[in-house]
Amino acid sequence: MFNHCLLRTYVPLEDLNNSLTLQLLLVPANFLPFGNGDVVNPISDDGSSEAIYLQQPFKYFGRTYNQIYVNNNGHLTFTQPLSAYVPYLNAGIDIIAPLWTDLFNVNGGTISYREDTSSAVLAQVTQAVNQYFPNVPFTATSAFVATWDSVPYITGGGVVTFQVVLVSNGERSFILINYGDIAETGQSWLAGYDTVDSVNSFTIPAASAPELSYSSNINVNGRWSFRVDGSRTCNTKAVGSSLDTGRNCRWWE
Repeated sequence: MFNHCLLRTYVPLEDLNNSLTLQLLLVPANFLPFGNGDVVNPISDDGSSEAIYLQQPFKYFGRTYNQIYVNNNGHLTFTQPLSAYVPYLNAGIDIIAPLWTDLFNVNGGTISYREDTSSAVLAQVTQAVNQYFPNVPFTATSAFVATWDSVPYITGGGVVTFQVVLVSNGERSFILINYGDIAETGQSWLAGYDTVDSVNSFTIPAASAPELSYSSNINVNGRWSFRVDGSRTCNTKAVGSSLDTGRNCRWWE
């Protein structure tokens, strides 16, 4: 099981009297806080959020986006929602996919998101980026946080918990992908990111879905980090390896 710690993160829950109570969440240690203040995605097979308009535009490999979609099947897209549940290579879209597979929030779990500009969260993500990319001067001004919390596979057999954070200062952009408990599955799945022309693409090299919880390119189990504004920062090596900035990694490698 994945290591957890208790964070002061609360979600309001309606009790039998329609008043609000507070439930303390058990959050994976590498996650940003989630729940309180988040918008919850619709409970829908292959569903998506509505267009989410960003306070801080996000640069993604040469394109600047002012909106984003959180798709229930484990990915973010920028120009339109995506219902696809079977991952496919060379998709022809800009996509960030922490875990692209067929997920079914009709049977449980929560998919939620927020754009966070609080000083505490910005300090946390700034520190992370400065640690992972020490040669890149950076202070975050926005963090878009999307979390899939205990969402089951459509075929059953277990649930997955993961999070993706889009960190930006308006010019430079980074993503943090955080994994909690990831159940084994026989479903097709893929984790990484892709672009319209697949020139800038990367697949996380895990042999099984549960391995995502312990994999990393920045020496933090269950966390991957990439610079995605246009400068290549790609790594296919195991935990403990340094970032490789000279290789053009593709989604299918």
